[in-house]
Amino acid sequence: MIITSISDVHVKESSDTNFSLLKKFFEHESVKASNFIILNGDIFDILIGGKTQYLKKYNEFFHLIRSAVERGTKVVYIEGNHDFHIERLIRKSIKKLKLDKSMFVHVKTFYDISVDNKVVRFTHGDDVEIENEKYRKYKRTINNKIMKFLGDYIVPFHLIEWIGHRASSKSRNNNLHKYELSPEGQEFVKNKFRRSSEVYLKNHQEVTGLVCGHSHCKDFYELSDDRFYINNGFAPSSKTFIFVSESGAKFVDL
Repeated sequence: MIITSISDVHVKESSDTNFSLLKKFFEHESVKASNFIILNGDIFDILIGGKTQYLKKYNEFFHLIRSAVERGTKVVYIEGNHDFHIERLIRKSIKKLKLDKSMFVHVKTFYDISVDNKVVRFTHGDDVEIENEKYRKYKRTINNKIMKFLGDYIVPFHLIEWIGHRASSKSRNNNLHKYELSPEGQEFVKNKFRRSSEVYLKNHQEVTGLVCGHSHCKDFYELSDDRFYINNGFAPSSKTFIFVSESGAKFVDL
């Protein structure tokens, strides 16, 4: 069993360097040989709703999915906080590319895979994070059915793109100055997510390994009871992906 996973690539355009990194991931020999590819949220900087324009804008991405599926690899797309309400878009891509719907799967929350009779859970990580009620309120707001309906049927594509990229840029600048630019900020985030993983795993005894994104802080934390939490961080900075097999979890360079 081989599972490869990446998150927090934050692709804006198919011509940008972040997409080149994502393409490099799909073309890596370990990824080509994997049984599962887990896209663990925030693959795109903005991907909201089921607009068909995304199929054209990110045409090359969906063809990378098709190539993986045709090799017999199951691709699981877990929503993040920058790519959400995309189940309709995934259905459209499956229909357009004539894919087996069991081989390209959309997941709202988490996805479990049994590895050597141990459950490894893949989740974006925002559901794991503790001590962030402001974010939880935001997530509840964007995840309601009204927002989904507006994104799918009412708000035009160009307006979704404008609002989304503006909000994303503002949020990123705030977080960059608070956490990502300083060793102290990175240490704060790392320790917070380690505490979060401890709480999560304590409350989910069935889970042995927890694979997250969201924090933009690369980390591999082994707990005292032989369970683990791993996070690939911000992929354009870490330039790695996560490889999981019966031998355990590790980072692989891109």
